[in-house]
Amino acid sequence: MKKIFILFITLVLVIVTSGCSGLSKSGPAKKSQVTEKAQETSRQDNIDNKAENHTEGKMIKMTLYFTNSDNSALLPEAREILVKDGAIMRAAVNALIEGPENPELKQTIPEGTRLIGIKRTGNVAVVDFSKEYYKAQGIAEIVERASIVNTLTEIAGIDKVRILVEGKDLIGPSGNPLGEMSRFSLDSRGNPLPGEKKIVTVYFSNSNADKLVPEKREITVNKGDGLEKHIFQELAIGPKKQGLYPVIPQGTKLIAVTTKDGVCTVNLSQQFVDNNKSGTAGESMTIYSIVNSLTELHEVKKVQFLINGKKRDVYLHLVFDEPFTRNEDLIQK
Repeated sequence: MKKIFILFITLVLVIVTSGCSGLSKSGPAKKSQVTEKAQETSRQDNIDNKAENHTEGKMIKMTLYFTNSDNSALLPEAREILVKDGAIMRAAVNALIEGPENPELKQTIPEGTRLIGIKRTGNVAVVDFSKEYYKAQGIAEIVERASIVNTLTEIAGIDKVRILVEGKDLIGPSGNPLGEMSRFSLDSRGNPLPGEKKIVTVYFSNSNADKLVPEKREITVNKGDGLEKHIFQELAIGPKKQGLYPVIPQGTKLIAVTTKDGVCTVNLSQQFVDNNKSGTAGESMTIYSIVNSLTELHEVKKVQFLINGKKRDVYLHLVFDEPFTRNEDLIQK
């Protein structure tokens, strides 16, 4: 009986030990399989997410402008481009940087050029490129500029383009900032039509801030551009003659300028007010430098100022909500 009992106990121990041994071998194996499967699932999710992020957006038809082989013409290429988060301007410029699909066309933006930033200010697209933009020189740079301007002005609501390089305004052949540029006019073969040379008169302050002194400037006006914009840009650049002083407060931006029925309406940014630190005399120089410069145009009789699209009762001291007429008494004889 004792022997039977011992045999029974031994058999039970063998079964239990065998069962535990089986668990100890299979348990971690199953856990490892679950872990590996979870990791594989996670990897697949990441792949799927990346694929989803890559394909999210909307394909939009656009016209991009590239050049022919000898840079003599700017030609359109109809394309579908992927636009993410509604950033159509960014997508268009990136497509220009990537280059054309048509093998007969050539990329206008130099290799290595990066898009640093792009934003919209009213009807103006402001594009900031890396310094590689300047690799293009002469006619190649003009074609480069035209391709950017004409591509972006294909977008509804964009009428002008301002190009920056490393945060600074693009400088033209004359050495002056080009500022906001209108669409380039092209002939039937895609050749840019040359701008018309004009002579304008702009006024700056003398050293005593009591008289305005005229300066003649030669400017190039593209078809469709108004002279009013160019006149303000020349004022913003500042004087070239010794002994004269700038009149436009630093940071002032020209939002819009239009002339109708003899009244030129000049819409300026808030910096025109906030950054004017001059007294009453300097204030008059600022106002009438603009008024007298614009009324050099035969179609302009008065100038109405707006700040961010609204009339302002007083500038700093002067009444500011009514149109200004030319002041000949302030011109130095």
